[in-house]
Amino acid sequence: MSSTRLVSLFSIALPLTFCPEAGAQNDKGGVRAVADSKEPAPPGDLSGPDEILVVGRRYGEAKVAAESEFSEEEIASHGADSIQDLLRRLQPIIGDGEEEPVLLINGQPAGFDRSILAFPAEALDRLAVLKPEAAARYGHPSGQRVVNLVLKKHFSSLNADAGASLATGGGQYGGSLSVGRAAIDGPARWNVQARASYDSALRKSARNIPPRPGTFDGTGYVSAPEGGEVDPALSHLAGRPVATAAIPPGAMSKAPLLADFIATVGDSHALDPNEFETLLPSRRSMALGIGLTRPLGSFSVSLSADASRSSSRAMRGLPMTSIIVPADSPWSPFAGDVLLTRPFAGARALRSNTDSESIGTSLSLTGMIGDWQASFSASYSRSWTRSLLESGIDATRAQQLLDSADPAFNPYRPWDERLLLARRNRSRGESITSRLNVKRNVLNLPAGPVTANLSVNAGRSRSESRQGDNLGGSAVRSGSALERLDGAFGLSLPLSRPGEGEIMSLGSLDLDLTASAQTMTRSRLQKRYGGDLNWSPTRNLRFRGSIGHAETAPSFGQLDDPIVTTINRIFDYSRGEVAEPVWITGGNPALGRGSQQSLALEAMVRPLGNQTVTLNAAYRQDTAKGGVAGFPELTPVIEAAFPERVTRDADGRLIAVDARPINIARATDSELSSSVALRFPGKPVANATQLSFSLRHRWRLKSELLTHPGVPVIDQLTQSGQSRHSLSFQTTAGQRGWGATFGGNWSGASRVENGDRTLNTKPPVIFNLTLFVEPEHLAGQTRKSGLLDNLKITLAIQNVFNGYRRVTLQDGTIPAGFSRDEIDPLGRIIRLTLRKRL
Repeated sequence: MSSTRLVSLFSIALPLTFCPEAGAQNDKGGVRAVADSKEPAPPGDLSGPDEILVVGRRYGEAKVAAESEFSEEEIASHGADSIQDLLRRLQPIIGDGEEEPVLLINGQPAGFDRSILAFPAEALDRLAVLKPEAAARYGHPSGQRVVNLVLKKHFSSLNADAGASLATGGGQYGGSLSVGRAAIDGPARWNVQARASYDSALRKSARNIPPRPGTFDGTGYVSAPEGGEVDPALSHLAGRPVATAAIPPGAMSKAPLLADFIATVGDSHALDPNEFETLLPSRRSMALGIGLTRPLGSFSVSLSADASRSSSRAMRGLPMTSIIVPADSPWSPFAGDVLLTRPFAGARALRSNTDSESIGTSLSLTGMIGDWQASFSASYSRSWTRSLLESGIDATRAQQLLDSADPAFNPYRPWDERLLLARRNRSRGESITSRLNVKRNVLNLPAGPVTANLSVNAGRSRSESRQGDNLGGSAVRSGSALERLDGAFGLSLPLSRPGEGEIMSLGSLDLDLTASAQTMTRSRLQKRYGGDLNWSPTRNLRFRGSIGHAETAPSFGQLDDPIVTTINRIFDYSRGEVAEPVWITGGNPALGRGSQQSLALEAMVRPLGNQTVTLNAAYRQDTAKGGVAGFPELTPVIEAAFPERVTRDADGRLIAVDARPINIARATDSELSSSVALRFPGKPVANATQLSFSLRHRWRLKSELLTHPGVPVIDQLTQSGQSRHSLSFQTTAGQRGWGATFGGNWSGASRVENGDRTLNTKPPVIFNLTLFVEPEHLAGQTRKSGLLDNLKITLAIQNVFNGYRRVTLQDGTIPAGFSRDEIDPLGRIIRLTLRKRL
C-alpha cells in the first residue's frame, strides 16, 4: 500500500486505535499509521480494513524513554495528598533522594516553577522516571534523576486538609491546615495553595533528663558571702541563726527594712529548671503559593509566586545570678555585705527566637524556535531573617549599677532587658537567576539523530546583615554581592540500535558528552567536562558508565548566606557530656576553589522482561582536591583539625561552634549500592490491588578526609562515627479507596575514638507506617450526599517501635548524656490527617 493510500485510509476509516505502548518503544519518536485487518484488502478497496492501529508518542511523553512508569491506579494506591508527597513516597524507587529530581511537565522542562508540586496527586495521568541519560539531554548534571509528570487533560479540585500530630511520649503536639484549588484545561492550568502549621515546644521536664546543676529560685534570697549568718541582728529578731532569707514582697517598690526579712527567713521558691528549657522549639509557619500556565502562541508560559513566614521559639533555661549588696547601699538594711542570689525576672526564661519571611516569583517559557526546542526560566526571591539569642545575665553591669548607687536600679525587683547578655541579628538577601536551554537534532546517524544541547545560566545574589547586642549600641554591618555566569554544551550520540546492524548489532548504545564553564565574582573561570556511556544489549539489561572532572568553586549560599546563630544540642565527646553551644551557620567568604573527579558504574536488569522485578547495582567514587565541604559532626578528630572553629570556657565547657562550610585539602569517598524493586500492578480489572516492594543497600568502602596538608588523614568510617552499611526498605499495598505503606531504615554499628576512650554506637531499625482509607469507595456509594463523600483519612506513625541510637562505652555502660530521652527526646509520633475534596 502506498503512503498516499495509507493517509487516505487513515482519514476516513473508523475506528482508530492508539497504541501508546508501541509508541513508547519507538526511539526515534516518530508516528506510524498501520492498517490491520483479518484479511488483506483487495487493491483499490477502501472498505476492507475495519481498524487502524496508530503507533506514536503518547500525550505528555518525554523525548527520553521511561525507565519506570506509574499508572493512575498505582499512584492512587499510595494515597499521596500532593505531587510533592507522591515524589517523597516514591523516592525509594526513583533514586537515592540525595538530590531533588529534575521535573518535566507533560514532557517539557518545568524550569524554576515548583507550583506543580502543590497539585493533588489525582491530577496525574501517570508519572515516569526517565532513563539516567535524560539529565544530560535536558542540560542538567549527569546522573541526576529526571521525572516526567504527565497531567490529566481536564481536572478540577478544591481540597481542604486538617492534620494533628502528637508524640506518644507526651509533651509535644502539632497541627496543620491547608486549602488548595487546582484546575487543568488542556494546556492551561492554575492553582492556589495556602497552608499554616504549628508545632509546640518540647520541654525538658517532659522527659527523664537530669537537670542542670545549681540553685534555681523564682524570687531570690540573700545570704552571707562566705556562708554563716546573714546578719546577727536578723538572727536576734528571728530567734534563731539565719542563713538565708527570701526577698520580701515590699522590696519590689521600696528599700526594705530589716524587719521585712523576718517573715521570709528560710523561705525558698525552688523551681524545676527543666521547665525553662526546651529540647525542641515551638514552630509556626504560613505559606501561600500561586501558579498559572497558559499557551502563548507556540510557547507555553508559566508564572508562579509564593510567600512564606516562619518562626521558632526556644527556652534556654532560667537565668540566675549573684551580686554583692554593699552594707552602705541604700537598698541594704544589713550591717555587712550580703550576697543576693536571684533570677533575672521571676520565671522568665532565656530566649532563642528566629523569625523569617520570604517572597519569590518565577517565569518559565517552553516551545519551539525554528528547529530548536527552547526553554527559558527566570526567578527572583527575597528573604528577611531576625534572630535573638539570650545567653545570660550581665552580672558585671548589675554590680556596677548597685555600687554606683544608681537610684533607678532596684536590685530586688524584676530587671529590664538591658541587663541581659544577648545577640541580635538581622539579615536580608535577594537573588535573581535565569536559565536558557536549547536543543535540536544536528545530524542523522544510522542509529538515530545526534542531539546538541546548549544551556546558559546567569545569577546575581546580594545579602546584608547587622549584628548587635541587646543595648542597641554599635552594630557590625556586612554585605556582599555575587554574580555568576555559566554555560554548558552537550552532545548525545546514538551509536547503535537493536536490529539496525551498527557496531556489530550491540543493541542500544548511546554516548553523552558534556563540557561547561563557569565564572563567578572573585573567582577565575572554572571548567568541567564528562561523558556517559549507556548500553542496553537487550530491552531488559542496561549498563551505564560515567566519568567527570570539574573545577569547583563555592556556591552563592556557601559564600554569601546570612549569618545565623542558634542553640544546638549536641554531645561533647571531649568532656563526655551534653552541651548546648551557640551554633553559627551561614556563608563563609574565605572559601576557596578546588577540583573533583568522579567515576560511576551502574547496571540494571529486569529478568522478567517488564517492571515486575528490577535489580540495580552501582559503584561510585569521588575524589575532591581542595574545595568546600559542610562542617562535619564535631568529634575529637574534627576539633583537633579545626581548633579555631571551637570555643570553650576556662573550665573546658563547649561555648560556641562555627559550623559554616570549610575548606578541605582532599576528600575521597567510594561506595557500592544495590537495590531490588518488585511491582505487581494487579490483574487487568478495575481498581485492582497494587503491590510494591523495594530494598536498598549502601556499602561505604572508603570515606577519608584530609583537612590540612601535613596532618593525619581522618578515616571517617572508623574515627568519626559514620556507618559503613545502611539498609532501607518500603512495601506498599493498596488501591483506590485504601492503602498501607510500611518502611524502615537501618545503619550499621559505628564508633568514635577519643584518645583511649571509645564510644560504640548501635543504631536501631526505624520503622514507619502509613494507612489511608477513603470511606466513599469502600462503602460503594453511588450518590454524592454524605459527609464521607470525597473524604480521605490518613494515619501515619513515625518510629513505630520507638527505637533510638544506643551508645555504650567499651565496658558496656551508657555514658552521661546518652540516655534514651537525651538521644531522641521526641520518639514515636502519630499524625492523623483528614482531607476533604469540596
